[in-house]
Amino acid sequence: MFAWEGQAVPAIDAMMRERDPRRYRLGLMTTTGDGDSAVMIWFAGRSELGQYLARVEPRRRGLEGLEYTRLRDALQDRVADLEMRGTTAELREALNQHTLPVFRIHWWGTLESLRQGGDPWSRSMLRALTPPADPPLPARRTVELLDALAELAPRSGS
Repeated sequence: MFAWEGQAVPAIDAMMRERDPRRYRLGLMTTTGDGDSAVMIWFAGRSELGQYLARVEPRRRGLEGLEYTRLRDALQDRVADLEMRGTTAELREALNQHTLPVFRIHWWGTLESLRQGGDPWSRSMLRALTPPADPPLPARRTVELLDALAELAPRSGS
């Protein structure tokens, strides 16, 4: 059982906002289907991330009732793939085929993969730091990255 289970979305948002990526090692950034309203959340592992994607993120994005149930159920096979295979680009795209237009997974990975700048979004995050950083981000600048990521933490009603 996850700490957020059975909680209302605002309470879940408050809980997730407090998570430190150095302890909760797997990150997820979602946006609305049109690419707006980005939210970054950190998880203990793939199982928690998958269950959150199927059971909470649709509610965060306003889905309710039968539409929510249909999407949650449609995601179950992909959540099982996530638990077994991890956060691959192919799986992210497969999940996005189910979740659009409600939301999309923009990025997922570890803080270390983000520091390494192995994908376009990670590199853009590093370039947005002041002063901009080239990958890999030196360990001494990790706090700066964490501050930038905190701006993407969920807010109630986001």
